[in-house]
Amino acid sequence: MNRTSLKLLALMLLAVLLVACGGGGGDDTIKIGLNLELTGNIPKVGEHSRVAAEMFAEEVNAAGGLDVGGQKYMIQLVTEDNNATAEGATAVANKLITQDEVLVLVGPNASVAAVPAGEVANNLETPMISPWSTNPSTTAGRPWVFRAPFIDSFQGPILA
Repeated sequence: MNRTSLKLLALMLLAVLLVACGGGGGDDTIKIGLNLELTGNIPKVGEHSRVAAEMFAEEVNAAGGLDVGGQKYMIQLVTEDNNATAEGATAVANKLITQDEVLVLVGPNASVAAVPAGEVANNLETPMISPWSTNPSTTAGRPWVFRAPFIDSFQGPILA
């Protein structure tokens, strides 16, 4: 996995730190939901995201966990397949937040799925970061939703 993917996961963990670490997995665990494209038309994207997250979680947990205010928290990943669709991503976001009780979401990657999943995350006041989504609608008016890349309207003129 490349450094950019690992940095994105670190950024997501920073978002966790900015939110009260009072839920999502027990007294010493932070549950992170992965809303990924494991099947559908871009399964390698989801697979690479999952592997990067697992590598990061292993490294943090092997070091004793994430230190938050002097207390150590282990990272628990909860991975769900969104089938690279808007409907799948919305259902997965709902499940991860309401049933699995994750503290934060990573993914979906593609804008077509990140826009509707972002609406769910924002409405349920759960931080979400999309590693790939460049559509401005993913984050517009959504204080709980973040992205890693620049938006389309910025990238186009720069590339031109």
